[in-house]
Amino acid sequence: LAVAALCLSVCSAALAAPAVKAYKVEEGSVKITVPQVKGAAGGKFADHRINNSLNFYALQELYKAFPVSMRNDEVMRAAFDKTFSRQDSGDDARDFIEDVAKVASFKLRCDLEDVKQYGGTNVESYDLQGQYTVHFNGDNLLSVEQQGYIYTGGAHGMTLFNAATFDLTTGRELELADLFKNGSNYLERINKEVAVQVADESRMFFGPVEVKNGDTFYFNKNGDLVIAYEPYEVSPYAAGIIRFTIPCTQLEDILAVEVK
Repeated sequence: LAVAALCLSVCSAALAAPAVKAYKVEEGSVKITVPQVKGAAGGKFADHRINNSLNFYALQELYKAFPVSMRNDEVMRAAFDKTFSRQDSGDDARDFIEDVAKVASFKLRCDLEDVKQYGGTNVESYDLQGQYTVHFNGDNLLSVEQQGYIYTGGAHGMTLFNAATFDLTTGRELELADLFKNGSNYLERINKEVAVQVADESRMFFGPVEVKNGDTFYFNKNGDLVIAYEPYEVSPYAAGIIRFTIPCTQLEDILAVEVK
C-alpha cells in the first residue's frame, strides 16, 4: 500500500500544472516581465524548450526598438535556439536579453534626443514595456500571452503581441493544425463561427476574416479556443487586439489534444 501510495503521489506530481514565474528586465525606459516555466510534465528538457520560446518572444519585443532591417524572425529564432540549446543555458539567455534591453533603452533615448534637437516633441521619454498572461495551465497544455507597448512618438505607440501554446510533455510549441485530428474540417468549422462573430460587428473589420494555419491562438481558462489578431491585421488600431472565442464544445469531437 505504501508503494502504491508513493507511486500515485509521483504520478500526480508528474501531471500537475507547472509553475509559471517571471523575471523582470528593467533597463532605463525598457521594462518587461518575462514568463518562465518550471515543472512541466516532460521534465527539465520540456522546461528548457518552453523557456527558450518565451525568452525569444521577449527578445522580439525588444527588437521592435531597432530598424526593421535588423530583424529576420526565422533567422533570429534559429540563431537563438542554437546559441542557447543547452539545458543549463537559461541564465545565459536571460543575461543576453538584459544586454539587448540596455541597447534598446539607449536606442530609444537617442531617438528621443534626435527629435528634441529639432523641436519635434515635448514627451519625457520613449518607452518599451511588456508583461504576460497565463491563459491556460493544465496537465498537458500551457497557453501564454506576451503583450507589450512601445512608444516612439506620434499619436499613439505600437502594441506588441504574441501568444503561444505548448505541449507540456515535450515542450514543443503547437501550431493550429496540431490541435486537430488528421482529415478533420477544423478550419471550415472555426471560420464558420468566426464569420458569425464578424457579422455581428462588421463595421469594426476591414472585411471578412479567414482563419488560416499559422494564425495566433491560445486556449482560455475554460478550455475554449481563442484566435487572436494584432491591431491592423483585421481591423483598425483603435479596435485593439481582436479575439475570436470558439467554445470547446463546438470542436471537442475533432480535437487531437486533451485540454485539461
